[in-house]
Amino acid sequence: MGLFDNMVGGVLNNMLSQAGNSEGLGNLLKSAMNGPMAGAITQALPGLLDQALAKTPYGNLEGLLAQLNASGLGEQVASWLSSGPNAPVSAEQIVTALGDTQLGQMAAGLGLSADSLPNLLSQYLPTLIDKLSPDGVLKDPAA
Repeated sequence: MGLFDNMVGGVLNNMLSQAGNSEGLGNLLKSAMNGPMAGAITQALPGLLDQALAKTPYGNLEGLLAQLNASGLGEQVASWLSSGPNAPVSAEQIVTALGDTQLGQMAAGLGLSADSLPNLLSQYLPTLIDKLSPDGVLKDPAA
Protein backbone atom coordinates (compact mmCIF):
# COMPACT_ATOMS: atom_id res chain seq x y z
CA MET A 1 0.00 0.00 0.00
CA GLY A 2 1.45 3.37 -1.02
CA LEU A 3 1.64 6.60 0.91
CA PHE A 4 -1.47 8.00 -0.78
CA ASP A 5 -3.42 4.83 0.04
CA ASN A 6 -2.31 5.11 3.68
CA MET A 7 -3.43 8.74 3.77
CA VAL A 8 -6.86 7.91 2.31
CA GLY A 9 -7.19 4.98 4.72
CA GLY A 10 -6.34 7.32 7.58
CA VAL A 11 -8.94 9.83 6.42
CA LEU A 12 -11.56 7.07 6.22
CA ASN A 13 -10.67 5.72 9.65
CA ASN A 14 -10.91 9.24 11.04
CA MET A 15 -14.30 9.72 9.36
CA LEU A 16 -15.53 6.45 10.82
CA SER A 17 -14.34 7.24 14.32
CA GLN A 18 -15.76 10.78 14.33
CA ALA A 19 -19.16 9.96 12.87
CA GLY A 20 -21.23 9.21 15.93
CA ASN A 21 -24.27 7.80 14.16
CA SER A 22 -25.25 6.18 10.89
CA GLU A 23 -26.81 9.38 9.55
CA GLY A 24 -23.61 11.36 10.09
CA LEU A 25 -21.44 8.62 8.63
CA GLY A 26 -23.90 8.08 5.79
CA ASN A 27 -23.65 11.74 4.82
CA LEU A 28 -19.85 11.58 5.00
CA LEU A 29 -19.74 8.43 2.84
CA LYS A 30 -22.19 9.88 0.33
CA SER A 31 -20.10 13.04 0.00
CA ALA A 32 -16.86 11.09 -0.16
CA MET A 33 -18.07 8.58 -2.77
CA ASN A 34 -19.40 11.36 -5.01
CA GLY A 35 -16.76 14.01 -4.32
CA PRO A 36 -13.39 14.80 -5.84
CA MET A 37 -11.67 11.93 -3.98
CA ALA A 38 -14.34 9.38 -4.92
CA GLY A 39 -11.90 7.11 -6.77
CA ALA A 40 -9.45 6.99 -3.88
CA ILE A 41 -12.23 6.50 -1.33
CA THR A 42 -13.78 3.71 -3.41
CA GLN A 43 -10.37 2.03 -3.58
CA ALA A 44 -9.62 2.35 0.15
CA LEU A 45 -13.04 1.46 1.57
CA PRO A 46 -13.00 -2.20 0.45
CA GLY A 47 -9.67 -2.72 2.19
CA LEU A 48 -11.09 -1.33 5.41
CA LEU A 49 -14.14 -3.57 5.06
CA ASP A 50 -11.89 -6.56 4.40
CA GLN A 51 -9.96 -5.77 7.58
CA ALA A 52 -13.22 -5.69 9.56
CA LEU A 53 -14.49 -8.84 7.83
CA ALA A 54 -11.25 -10.68 8.64
CA LYS A 55 -12.49 -10.82 12.24
CA THR A 56 -15.67 -12.64 11.18
CA PRO A 57 -16.38 -16.07 9.68
CA TYR A 58 -16.78 -14.35 6.27
CA GLY A 59 -13.10 -13.36 6.03
CA ASN A 60 -13.47 -10.78 3.23
CA LEU A 61 -15.92 -9.17 0.81
CA GLU A 62 -16.20 -12.37 -1.25
CA GLY A 63 -17.14 -14.30 1.89
CA LEU A 64 -19.68 -11.63 2.81
CA LEU A 65 -21.29 -11.88 -0.63
CA ALA A 66 -21.31 -15.69 -0.36
CA GLN A 67 -23.16 -15.40 2.97
CA LEU A 68 -25.67 -12.97 1.50
CA ASN A 69 -26.20 -15.39 -1.41
CA ALA A 70 -26.66 -18.33 0.94
CA SER A 71 -29.16 -16.32 2.99
CA GLY A 72 -31.54 -15.76 0.08
CA LEU A 73 -30.16 -12.48 -1.24
CA GLY A 74 -28.61 -13.99 -4.37
CA GLU A 75 -30.80 -11.93 -6.69
CA GLN A 76 -29.64 -8.71 -5.06
CA VAL A 77 -25.96 -9.74 -5.05
CA ALA A 78 -26.18 -10.78 -8.72
CA SER A 79 -27.61 -7.36 -9.60
CA TRP A 80 -24.71 -5.59 -7.85
CA LEU A 81 -22.21 -7.66 -9.81
CA SER A 82 -23.99 -7.15 -13.14
CA SER A 83 -24.01 -4.10 -15.37
CA GLY A 84 -27.71 -3.44 -14.77
CA PRO A 85 -29.41 -1.55 -11.95
CA ASN A 86 -28.60 -2.50 -8.36
CA ALA A 87 -31.41 -4.21 -6.49
CA PRO A 88 -31.94 -2.74 -3.03
CA VAL A 89 -31.39 -4.59 0.21
CA SER A 90 -32.92 -3.54 3.52
CA ALA A 91 -31.20 -3.24 6.88
CA GLU A 92 -33.51 -5.99 8.15
CA GLN A 93 -32.39 -8.31 5.36
CA ILE A 94 -28.75 -7.57 6.25
CA VAL A 95 -29.40 -8.42 9.93
CA THR A 96 -31.22 -11.64 9.01
CA ALA A 97 -28.49 -12.70 6.58
CA LEU A 98 -25.45 -11.86 8.69
CA GLY A 99 -26.60 -12.12 12.29
CA ASP A 100 -26.06 -9.87 15.26
CA THR A 101 -22.77 -11.44 16.38
CA GLN A 102 -21.02 -11.01 13.03
CA LEU A 103 -22.44 -7.51 12.55
CA GLY A 104 -21.12 -6.63 16.00
CA GLN A 105 -17.67 -7.93 15.09
CA MET A 106 -17.68 -5.99 11.82
CA ALA A 107 -18.90 -2.82 13.51
CA ALA A 108 -16.20 -3.08 16.17
CA GLY A 109 -13.58 -3.48 13.45
CA LEU A 110 -14.85 -0.31 11.78
CA GLY A 111 -15.27 1.67 15.00
CA LEU A 112 -19.05 1.86 14.60
CA SER A 113 -22.01 0.89 16.70
CA ALA A 114 -23.59 -2.45 15.79
CA ASP A 115 -26.94 -0.69 15.44
CA SER A 116 -25.72 1.64 12.68
CA LEU A 117 -23.94 -0.90 10.48
CA PRO A 118 -26.98 -2.65 8.87
CA ASN A 119 -28.34 0.70 7.64
CA LEU A 120 -24.96 1.71 6.25
CA LEU A 121 -24.48 -1.64 4.53
CA SER A 122 -27.95 -1.51 3.00
CA GLN A 123 -27.29 1.99 1.66
CA TYR A 124 -23.71 1.65 0.42
CA LEU A 125 -22.84 -2.02 -0.13
CA PRO A 126 -24.75 -2.30 -3.46
CA THR A 127 -22.93 0.72 -4.93
CA LEU A 128 -19.56 -0.34 -3.57
CA ILE A 129 -19.85 -3.88 -4.95
CA ASP A 130 -21.09 -2.47 -8.26
CA LYS A 131 -18.01 -0.22 -8.50
CA LEU A 132 -15.70 -3.10 -7.55
CA SER A 133 -17.12 -5.40 -10.23
CA PRO A 134 -17.12 -3.51 -13.55
CA ASP A 135 -16.68 -6.78 -15.45
CA GLY A 136 -19.11 -8.78 -13.32
CA VAL A 137 -16.36 -10.18 -11.09
CA LEU A 138 -15.45 -8.73 -7.72
CA LYS A 139 -11.97 -7.21 -7.78
CA ASP A 140 -9.63 -8.05 -4.91
CA PRO A 141 -9.31 -4.85 -2.86
CA ALA A 142 -5.76 -5.79 -1.92
CA ALA A 143 -4.68 -5.91 -5.57
